[in-house]
Amino acid sequence: MSGVVLVAQVHGQVGRLDELKGLLADLAASARRDPGCESYHVAFADEPGECLLVGSWKSEDALRAHYRTDGYLRYRSAVGELLTRPSDVVVHHVSATVRARDPNPPDPSLLG
Repeated sequence: MSGVVLVAQVHGQVGRLDELKGLLADLAASARRDPGCESYHVAFADEPGECLLVGSWKSEDALRAHYRTDGYLRYRSAVGELLTRPSDVVVHHVSATVRARDPNPPDPSLLG
């Protein structure tokens, strides 16, 4: 079974960024406790209101279970009014992962 990586671009209202940041921090903390969640990161871009979410789960079933959690359902019920438009979400199915042997490889031959 392969893992999955979710990448979401969130388009928040500039005037309500503090609310969005709080909501996304709660979502990330909740997701990280979900069974099968390997990582969950939130990053705000230099462009006002733009945010990137990256989450990794052991399986698609684990990701689908996340969508049924109280933490995600709280997020879904509150986020709509904080956005300028719907989020762009992509889920990637990953069959293999290659990690660098050196965390800062100066040479591509040092990968995997």
